[in-house]
Amino acid sequence: MITRITGRIVNVTDQAAILEAGPMCYEVLVPAAALGPLAKLKGADAVLHTLYTLEGNPATGQLAPRLMGFLSETDRSFFYELTKVKGISNRRALRVMCVPSHQIAAAIEHGDDKTLTSLPEVGKKSAAQMITELRGRMQPFLAPSAAVLPVSELTDAQRVAVDILVSWGDRRADAQHWIAEAVKADPALKEPDAMVKAAYRVKQGA
Repeated sequence: MITRITGRIVNVTDQAAILEAGPMCYEVLVPAAALGPLAKLKGADAVLHTLYTLEGNPATGQLAPRLMGFLSETDRSFFYELTKVKGISNRRALRVMCVPSHQIAAAIEHGDDKTLTSLPEVGKKSAAQMITELRGRMQPFLAPSAAVLPVSELTDAQRVAVDILVSWGDRRADAQHWIAEAVKADPALKEPDAMVKAAYRVKQGA
């Protein structure tokens, strides 16, 4: 299994980077968001975290090896999660990843179908499928400012505020995110009721 490759960027096409590693040259399929950064490294060394797959029709025996590469292990793990969604193939997932993975993860976690449908090849049905199948599993991929505050770091008042929101029908992950954002914006918030009101302002402004 090839899990990482280091080599000189020889060329970057509309869907792949060509890396020279020793006597070998590899075509590595990469996410759309990685094409620009890799193009700027043309002639220099780069490290890609890779996945090796076979592409084609197993029934006919017509299979071709493909190497896919990512700028970080986190992006590779996100890609793996994304391809678990029904209807999203490896190639399609690479095209969908035209923006940083943490932005897509945040859109999934917050149920933001508007952002998701702005991505290539993601219609309303695909966006709904992504939210349904992946929501609640995006925490490892969120940017620090968008991450849900761990329960262990919540104060007693914040836990009460989260419980109030959950009792009103909101998802716990969403409630924790809104409370964290509200407290970050106004550290003077100490009472659960005030936190709940501020959290709903965060929700409405999202």
